[in-house]
Amino acid sequence: MTLATNLLSSTTAATPVSQATSSGAAAKLGADMNSFLKLLTAQLQNQDPLAPMDANAFTAQLAQYSSIEQQIATNKNMESLLDVQRANSMLSATSLVGQQVEVASDSVTLRSGTAQQMQLPALGQAGTARQALVTVTDASGTVLRQATASLGSDATSWRWDGADSRGKRVVDGTYKVAVTGIDSSGAATGPLDFTLRGTVDSVSRSGDEPRLSLGSLSVGFGNLRRL
Repeated sequence: MTLATNLLSSTTAATPVSQATSSGAAAKLGADMNSFLKLLTAQLQNQDPLAPMDANAFTAQLAQYSSIEQQIATNKNMESLLDVQRANSMLSATSLVGQQVEVASDSVTLRSGTAQQMQLPALGQAGTARQALVTVTDASGTVLRQATASLGSDATSWRWDGADSRGKRVVDGTYKVAVTGIDSSGAATGPLDFTLRGTVDSVSRSGDEPRLSLGSLSVGFGNLRRL
């Protein structure tokens, strides 16, 4: 009589609740429970009268089935709560449509020759850096453009004009950007945090997280940094 023990082991090793199929688990539990009861009935009918079965053995397994039932019910409730949370996140994200926001992203998208505006950190958030070196690369890692911008007491705005280092316009698409700090002696101080600023055009959902579309750039809701 190992059906309950085996089922309990498979249930506790299951995938996270967000990926679980509680309905399927409940159906499997019902089928296994029927099999267990048939096996138990057959064993009781054919047991040796001189050595009857230990009632504690199948009582313990019935208790295991009850525990699994409760766990499946808990999973269903948690899935319902997650659905509510996803819906609330989507509603919160939808309220941003039409608003200017700042998001974290290591990519910019060029559309009709225009890229998202970058917000470089203020001096107070840049350590010893006094300037920022912005590097734009293509999908193969080739550097297309490098530009230096002075940092001020407030965040500095910078926007790539869509041209490479020779002044030639590049095709629309997605490009990587990185920002490095430069101190007063011209030495690199390391990467600097920056944000991209744009208007939220639409909101969609991919998996559990809403995604914000700023022109042709799509980022997760968790990348939102400032309104």
